[in-house]
Amino acid sequence: MKISKNHLDIPVWQTYDKNDSTKPTKAIVSNAGDCNVDDLTFKIVGNFGKWQLWLSIYMAMLKMPLAWYQLNIIFMAPPQDYWCAKPESFNMYTEQEWRDICAPKIEEYPCLIFDPDILIIEPTINRALIPLVICPEFVYDTTVFSRTIISDWNLVCSKHWYIHLTQCIMMWGVLLGGIIFGIIADKYGRKTPLMIGITTQCIMSYITSILPSYGLFLICWFILAIASGGIGIISFVLSMEVVGGKWRTLIPIVYHVPFGLGNTVMAVLAYWLRDWRKLEFALASVSSFYMFYWILITESPKWLLATAQTDKALDVLRIAARQNNREKFFEDLKDSLTICKTQVRNDPGFMAFMRSDSMRFCTGLGFYTFSQYLGLIGGNIFLTVAISGVISVTGGLFCLFIVTKVGRKTTVWIFQIVTALCFVFILVIRKDAFTNDWPRLLFAGLGFAGLSGTVPALYLFSGELFPTIGRNSGVAGVTTFARISAMVAPAIVSLDGVMHDLPLVLLAIMSFGQLALLVPLPETKGQPLPDTLAQAEQFNKRQSKPMNAMNDDANTK
Repeated sequence: MKISKNHLDIPVWQTYDKNDSTKPTKAIVSNAGDCNVDDLTFKIVGNFGKWQLWLSIYMAMLKMPLAWYQLNIIFMAPPQDYWCAKPESFNMYTEQEWRDICAPKIEEYPCLIFDPDILIIEPTINRALIPLVICPEFVYDTTVFSRTIISDWNLVCSKHWYIHLTQCIMMWGVLLGGIIFGIIADKYGRKTPLMIGITTQCIMSYITSILPSYGLFLICWFILAIASGGIGIISFVLSMEVVGGKWRTLIPIVYHVPFGLGNTVMAVLAYWLRDWRKLEFALASVSSFYMFYWILITESPKWLLATAQTDKALDVLRIAARQNNREKFFEDLKDSLTICKTQVRNDPGFMAFMRSDSMRFCTGLGFYTFSQYLGLIGGNIFLTVAISGVISVTGGLFCLFIVTKVGRKTTVWIFQIVTALCFVFILVIRKDAFTNDWPRLLFAGLGFAGLSGTVPALYLFSGELFPTIGRNSGVAGVTTFARISAMVAPAIVSLDGVMHDLPLVLLAIMSFGQLALLVPLPETKGQPLPDTLAQAEQFNKRQSKPMNAMNDDANTK
């Protein structure tokens, strides 16, 4: 037995007939690391062409509904004024007069009112002598919003925490969806789980818009959240796996841009409709167009090859080559790709990444907490959310420019430093010292832009650190901590009542602390996507050693 090389420089072990030493009987790849299937794939379809362009657009557009469902709690349960309903016995009083005499002035909202049975007898009696009773029915201000989940299910007073529960349920669902769908996608492919998620998300969105009870709403809301979490993980991984070369840097960044546009679209729809049920129905109707993805997208050929499904991979690559006008390359290289079969590998699972010495990651609490903080700055909720979407797009575009120049690790450093410094400047500048607090608003916008640039860079960084077999699970595991942060965010924001600007102090500390988490991580710019955990762990060593050199080392063994 000896080792030889074919015309594509793929090392192949050849065994020879014992009766004729010049006649090979079979050729097998020595190991998956020696056979650069990834390189062969992009030689066939190219690093970027019409096929990758449309698939990348389809995946990026999925970020818009993800923004709608993960953030539309802003318009489902916005700040809404309310007061206790006037009993019939007080019809001689105007609405304002009733509000003035029924509620104690020590509370912002009248959860407790003076006993109306006593008030009707003696309206001028000393209020200290009248017991407080629970308001039996509320009236809601419909000046801005005609209907919210607050007014539909009376989520006020003792039920006010249900609003936080609604968002918590959403983020728990997104968290579990990313993990569950990530594992399924690594075992059964990208396309089918993605389409199951899209279909479920659409159906659940329609159902939630008509449900009569809050309990049923939460159940369907949770299922919708699971679907959204799965869509986010799979669509990102798929968009990254089908491109090569410099496009592997550009596409995962551009992928995040529509998330900000989703915010703006949602704000426009909410301004137009002013009813959470109508808004949810409208979002479901727009999301239904994504059902056409059943016929528009293909399976990831990289996943098919990584799981030794070469025939199916060739079918996909044939379609891709035809769309990219590279049929000749497909015909010339398909036989080599068939010979260069990869071994079936088991998904190592997320815990294997946790135990690994070099597989580390960083994530933060800043994005979701500061998103809520930014929303409290502006007076017009529609304008504030729309502008935050534009800022998010701007941060993503800056990230696209910087990451191509300096790499992933440095890009995250830059944006995190900008964000942390903005938090410090907001703390230093005294509130109400300037007209409309414009310096604080300026640094708040810059800080949010910094966070918006950090998120896509971290997604790209994480996606390149994890191997193909386990990439969905790995990225899902990383984003798990972001979802937990989203659940904790309301509690962090509420600390402002304990100590003024305490949330900003914590955000600044965490932002600087996250910089330390970046130190042990390797730079992945210019490195091939790893297929196995072992290859991923070699990123540190490979930074100064190209893959070809590694292959040459393997050939000499």
